[in-house]
Amino acid sequence: MTLSALMLLALAPNAEAVQVQHPQTDEPVVVLPDVEVTTTRRGVALGGQEPIVSYDSAQIQAFGATNIGELVSLLEAQTRSARGGAPVFLVNGRRISGFREIRGLPPEAIERFDVLPEETALSYGYSADQRVVNVVLKADFRSITASGTVTRPTSGGQTVLDNSDNVLRIAGSTRWSMDLSLNSQTALFETERNIDRSKTTDLFDLQGNIGGLPRGGQIDPALSALAGQTVTVAGVPASAAGGAPSLNDFLGAANSPRQGDLNAYRTLLPNTGSAEISGTLKKDLNRDIGATFSGSYKNASSLSYLGLPGVALTLPSGNPYSPFGDDVQLFRYLDRPDALKREVDTQTAGVGTVLDGFAGDWRWTLTGAYDWVNTKTSTGRGVDPAALQASLIAGDPTVNPFGDIDGRVTDRLRDTAKSTSSVANAELVVNGKAWSGPAGDLTSTFKVGAQHQSLDSESVRNGVADDRSLSRDLGRLQANFSLPIASRDRGVLAKIGDLSANLNLAYDELSDFGGVSTIGGGLNWSPVQRLSLGVDYSDAGKAPTMQQLNDPTVSTPNTPVFDFRTGETIEVAYVTGGAPNLSAENARSLKLSANWQPYSARDLRFNLAYTRTDTDDQIASFPTITPALEAALPERFQRDSDGTLLSIDARPLNFSRREQQDVQWGFNFSRPFGKPNPTPERGQRGPGGQGGFGGGEGGPRMAGPGGPGGPRGPGGGGGRGGGAGMQPGQGMFNLSLTHTWRLQDEVTIRDGLTPLDLLDGDAIGGNGGQSRHEVQLQAGAFRNGLGMFVNANWRAGTHVNSTDATSPNLDFSGRTTINLFAFADLTQRTKWVEKFPVLKGTRIGFGVTNIFDDRVSVTSSDGQTPLNYQPDFLDPTGRTFRINLRKILF
Repeated sequence: MTLSALMLLALAPNAEAVQVQHPQTDEPVVVLPDVEVTTTRRGVALGGQEPIVSYDSAQIQAFGATNIGELVSLLEAQTRSARGGAPVFLVNGRRISGFREIRGLPPEAIERFDVLPEETALSYGYSADQRVVNVVLKADFRSITASGTVTRPTSGGQTVLDNSDNVLRIAGSTRWSMDLSLNSQTALFETERNIDRSKTTDLFDLQGNIGGLPRGGQIDPALSALAGQTVTVAGVPASAAGGAPSLNDFLGAANSPRQGDLNAYRTLLPNTGSAEISGTLKKDLNRDIGATFSGSYKNASSLSYLGLPGVALTLPSGNPYSPFGDDVQLFRYLDRPDALKREVDTQTAGVGTVLDGFAGDWRWTLTGAYDWVNTKTSTGRGVDPAALQASLIAGDPTVNPFGDIDGRVTDRLRDTAKSTSSVANAELVVNGKAWSGPAGDLTSTFKVGAQHQSLDSESVRNGVADDRSLSRDLGRLQANFSLPIASRDRGVLAKIGDLSANLNLAYDELSDFGGVSTIGGGLNWSPVQRLSLGVDYSDAGKAPTMQQLNDPTVSTPNTPVFDFRTGETIEVAYVTGGAPNLSAENARSLKLSANWQPYSARDLRFNLAYTRTDTDDQIASFPTITPALEAALPERFQRDSDGTLLSIDARPLNFSRREQQDVQWGFNFSRPFGKPNPTPERGQRGPGGQGGFGGGEGGPRMAGPGGPGGPRGPGGGGGRGGGAGMQPGQGMFNLSLTHTWRLQDEVTIRDGLTPLDLLDGDAIGGNGGQSRHEVQLQAGAFRNGLGMFVNANWRAGTHVNSTDATSPNLDFSGRTTINLFAFADLTQRTKWVEKFPVLKGTRIGFGVTNIFDDRVSVTSSDGQTPLNYQPDFLDPTGRTFRINLRKILF
């Protein structure tokens, strides 16, 4: 659905056929103020871990998210594991075929959103470096949603259009949905930002330095003594001074590169476009087996420009256009941006399926998936001046090197790269009670899986073809055991509270790597109610990905990098791709954690975690260029005889060792505010929809046969209605804070070398060292359809020290970004809807990202800002505004 279709949908009147669907009953609502009803929470995840944070439907409204994908992005601080893994997603406590199942669903369909610790992942056959997000959907829900967003930076230059549409139906254990998303982004060029390349050494400079040309492509300074002398050259306009052209005419004419030429046709952000369609169907096949099928297809493209091409020419002294007595070199920029253009086209397709059910007391889940990605890259390599140079040497009087030479050069053969990757996998996970002990049941999870990967790549670089084909077969076994040791409820060692232990084992056999094993275990202790403590240890092996091994080699010309050896920003050929000689990494991790809810009647939770990770042979992207790095990896850098950097091999590599320690703590708080609506009298029904009675989000709800969790699932009543005691008519306020304090982060590039301290002067990334402190603060409020959400992030500054006394140090400032999004759900503005029915189901949102336009400031010890660290390079967009229009029909 396009944005124009969205506008038509927003203006369309709401027919009675698309009203909110509520169960119809003639029974009156009975208010029992002195009776407390306790129901089983639907969709609780396995493993018995308490959520780090849990949001109900009312709390989720305060975020103002368009869909679940956007909601997850807003909650990145809570869902991100300190161990680095991406979160695992469940629906109603069950495994799903992939995030595409739920990415486009509206937040209104969520009954509860739980974020659980990494240990929960083990119960589902995943690794213990991933947090678990359990999305519990409502038992009965239907909607059609269309959303359009326009985003534009306050500095202009770029427009981003997003359109996402979704159709969703949930009826007990049956769910189906369809998603369509379109995105377009215009290119942002350096000429639209404040980028100063006047002090840049580029590829022209390198050619000039070889032949005696100085920085900037000017004629040799030794010839400056000739300035002012009159030299008669046929075909060149006479100077104003003496009627014949002087050297000044040439120094100021077309042969001198202008600042505009240096910045022209260089994209900071490419022109991109994408379209994606996906769908999911979940249904019970019979009383014991449920099935889910999903699929998606995406086509994406990008176009970027790498500058204007230039040619370095030798002008013989005998050429009729030369005013010099000796041979000299000059070079020209040409108005042919397509000669340094890069185009990337990517097609992605995937299908997935899930079969789950019960065999006695054991729950089993069989998942299968196939994903296919095809990427084509074409990069221009500039122009070939061979024919032009031959004409100059021959003294062709029709060839003026200072005139129009565009038609006398040809485009070089373009570099191309094509890769096709596919992954097919299947996994069987079985979970159940292996043995009943005095303090509880020994629960176990077993997983067996198989995977086949293939990656074929073809590349042509400088006319030389390179073809690679690699495949990998993987077999996987995993087992997890959890044993209760003490239990208050069962009276077993009750004085110490609840205590349980877990053990996990995993083994992967890779056809191209051999075996990789993982072992881990932990203890979970709850000495008193609402307080849980944990200790976990893992020793995990990890093989490099197929992409890290076999991505096609791509060389990007004119890439600016800061050379610590010379203290200059220089443009080089930057080589990326796969590194076939990578080794597997091994990580040992220790985690100590605590979760505390001080008050039973208040939704306030504190969490604290200490993590130490030691990694051998860590697989990493190529780090920042420093003297220490170049000394450790000299083969990755190519310099000429004068020491000028020409190219960098930035393909991934293995660090010998990395040691990290950090503490992460935070809290989550929410509470209702405002005066609730009067309680409906006997025989009356409350208003349907959000926050009301009559089957909306506000009251308990009974699932149909089997419950929405699947066949023979937990079923039962709904979870917390209204969230944290929220009553119809009240609002909801959310506040969360997460602080990460890094105690140690050291990298040893190769054995025998001094470790790099990323917290104190060393770096392996392009944005400086590692910040010692990071803080994320989120706050949101929602009432009567009006809401506001604030997301603030602060990161401490860093610095990078040079090991060479003649080279400058770099200082990276801290950064604070504050983002705000305000929205109005017009459906809840009753009087407005009565007067203008077209407003029903409409939500309007307005957001500002980086309100204060704060950016990292990078300064070298000589007071200068290197080219590639200019603020507009690090953050081209800066402060942006976005407007969102969303229409949902229930």
